[in-house]
Amino acid sequence: MASTVRKSFDIALDIASSIGNRAFTVVEGDTGNLLRISLTDGGEPVDLSGCRVIAVFSKSNGTAAQDSALAQGGILLRGALNNEVHIQLFPGSFAPGMVECELQIYSDASLSTLITTAKFNFTCRPAMLSADALVSTQELPMLRTLMDQVETLRQEALLVTTQAQEAAAACENLITDKVTTFSVRRYAEVAQEPEEGGES
Repeated sequence: MASTVRKSFDIALDIASSIGNRAFTVVEGDTGNLLRISLTDGGEPVDLSGCRVIAVFSKSNGTAAQDSALAQGGILLRGALNNEVHIQLFPGSFAPGMVECELQIYSDASLSTLITTAKFNFTCRPAMLSADALVSTQELPMLRTLMDQVETLRQEALLVTTQAQEAAAACENLITDKVTTFSVRRYAEVAQEPEEGGES
């Protein structure tokens, strides 16, 4: 069984102020992107034990969210200091263009206290392979040969058609030029005619 291959992106995120992160790009449709976010407050790790974290993504075709409270939400809280948010980035959370993300953190016993972190962003590019892409095969030379043969047959058929039309026209002209007119006489008319040299 093959192991799972993922792209991992490490992001430093402060609750109040933006921190410069290395720019990164994901590819539209990919399912193996993992965001590892280290959350701090003024440089100090933020303990996320028992918290609910929602990642909100603003993208070119709308807004999406992933929720740690959902079993299939794609968010896990990790780290030795309990300040890491691991997001398995769902394909619906990003689209070609610039994507902005912020975290909403719900804390206290009733999970009613909300803070929203500073934003970070990343880029998404379209995948080169799409439904419109052609699959490359070894049969291309064979296909070209067959196409050439079809074109040759088409030219030959056109030539034969032209020759047949010319032959038909020649036959028609020949028949028109050589038509002989015959007089058809009835036997009774012939019998009544006097014989040559006979009595008049």
